[in-house]
Amino acid sequence: MLVAVADLWKNRLAMRLLAQRHGLLSTSLSATVALVAAAALPAAAQAWQVPAPEEVRDTGDQAEAYRLFMSARHLEGEGDLDGAIQALRDAARLDPDAGEPLAELAELYARAGRSEEGLAVAGEALEREPDNITAHRVLGLAHASAAASREGTRADTGNAITHLEQARDPVVPDLQVELTLARLYLATSDTDNAIVLLQELMKDQLGYAPAGILLSQAYEQAGRADEALATLEATLAGSRPTYEALARLGEMYERRRRWEDAAIAYGNAAALNPRNAAVRLRLARALLAAGEPREARTVLEALIEMRPRDAASHSLLARVELDLNNFDAAESLARTLIDLEPDGLRGPLTLARVFERRREHQRVVDTLTPVLERARESGTRPDRLAELFYQLGFAYARLDDMAGAARVYEEAVDLMPSSLPFQARLAQAYVDGRRQDDAARTLRRARVENPGSLTLASVEAQLHAQRGEVERGEDVLREALVANRDDPRAHVVLGAFYSEHDRFDDAIAVLESARRQFPDEMDVLFQLGAVFERNDRFSDAEQAFRRVIDQDPDHAQALNYLGYMLAERGERLDESVRLIERAIERDPHNGSYLDSLGWAYFKLDRLDLAEPPLRAASDQLQRNSVVQDHMGDLLNGLGRYAEAIEAWERALNGDGEEIDPDEIERKITGARQRLGR
Repeated sequence: MLVAVADLWKNRLAMRLLAQRHGLLSTSLSATVALVAAAALPAAAQAWQVPAPEEVRDTGDQAEAYRLFMSARHLEGEGDLDGAIQALRDAARLDPDAGEPLAELAELYARAGRSEEGLAVAGEALEREPDNITAHRVLGLAHASAAASREGTRADTGNAITHLEQARDPVVPDLQVELTLARLYLATSDTDNAIVLLQELMKDQLGYAPAGILLSQAYEQAGRADEALATLEATLAGSRPTYEALARLGEMYERRRRWEDAAIAYGNAAALNPRNAAVRLRLARALLAAGEPREARTVLEALIEMRPRDAASHSLLARVELDLNNFDAAESLARTLIDLEPDGLRGPLTLARVFERRREHQRVVDTLTPVLERARESGTRPDRLAELFYQLGFAYARLDDMAGAARVYEEAVDLMPSSLPFQARLAQAYVDGRRQDDAARTLRRARVENPGSLTLASVEAQLHAQRGEVERGEDVLREALVANRDDPRAHVVLGAFYSEHDRFDDAIAVLESARRQFPDEMDVLFQLGAVFERNDRFSDAEQAFRRVIDQDPDHAQALNYLGYMLAERGERLDESVRLIERAIERDPHNGSYLDSLGWAYFKLDRLDLAEPPLRAASDQLQRNSVVQDHMGDLLNGLGRYAEAIEAWERALNGDGEEIDPDEIERKITGARQRLGR
């Protein structure tokens, strides 16, 4: 029994789409019919029922058209492209009302790479049959391809969406159409439609990874981050992961600072695509952030072996070596980076970081000053100079050249007038340089743009205290605490201010309250320990510092503070040395830590061991009165009285903090007597 030709075209389209769903498009049409018939569900089979005899129309030329239509696919499969084209043209001529032969011809042209002819024929198909799915599919995919090219326009994107929306089949989804349309929705920020489409597709195609990955992207684009991550995790758990999906998963973990998970995802991505340098670099960054610098180094060394001139890898490896305190290796990498990028900033900045970690602040200034001059001449964008300004200004400050620091930060603020960090640093430089009017003017301007800034409030409180207006400084910090009540730093800053001005009960009250509010915040507990120590509550201070160390065994500040406190009191000196040595392992060139170690050895009467760290600390912290006093005591103990006197005089001429000038004068007098002066 013959069926109506109009129904044949519809059935043929249904067969084609269902065949596509089952991966059968490469077969001949006759084979497709047989395979689809075997695979189709009962509901689909009902839709294929032959119409009753009364529905049959005269077939004539239309039946011949359909025969030619089917033979065209066979001819294409046999490699007879011209024969297939002619068959479809003849079919279209014999049935002038049918759009499907022309639509199939358009697809044939598209498969053959004859896109212009395909577009023209698809347009003809739509003139005959405006809702022809195949023609809309051809036009939609063609416009989508154009939109993705460099020459793509908004019109291409709009046309692609219009045609693809009409090419969708609600019964038998065309995966290429669905996914392409979803990507276009995302490209145009139409996340609602993208999510609805992809959710429907996921229901129809359980475990279909491309749809799950796109749905995750859509959720992320819509700001539904948790759903985005959960969707991607579930998709990858139920399918064979792709490199791209694993890399995206790593990025999601990275944004959440889940560094170990990020490293695992990037590692798996790198295993699938071992020649991809970008994912290896991200793997190394994740490993470094996860506290695995040696593993990061292994990844980077292999990457550099593969790509010896990769500057980004050299830069990150230098950071890794710095993290491992391998300063010579870091310096060598920085100089290699300068050779790789003679006009770049990464090399000099990396080298400056090495010098800064060594506390060679003058070398930082000498390295970065000519770089800044070249950057000015070349018109480098201000935002690219930010780290250069940070490092150079910091180095001047550590050299006690507050005028130099202020000059650097003034230029930074001129170039980036809305930068809160540079406004705060400039104000701090003015305060430290006792340029109170300049500091007040800078703070007023900055506070207009950042009224709730805790950093600015801290600098302003220092300015008021410097002017003898301690109560005004307290008021500023109390207001900042109200505005930043959920920020533990606000409590720490106020507690430190109280402690600095000998209001220990107030400091302890603020910090104890903060400890209850932020029980896991180590900065609060550390500051509380420091306040206890300054208030001579040594047992409480020790307990606080040990709690910090229990939570973070590498907390260098707590290790040093506790070790120095024990040394100063002459208690458990062997333990004191061990604690301070652990701090120095983390920061080998820290002058304060070296002073602590030398002082602990001095208390142990191991003057031979005390001299090297105290000498290094004295050379580095020449204006630190306590350090110079310690050096004087050591030299006096060694019988080198003239040198001891010089050290004590440096102590008297230094910052004057935490020393007894009268006691130092008595020591100088005693040393002079021993010299017979």
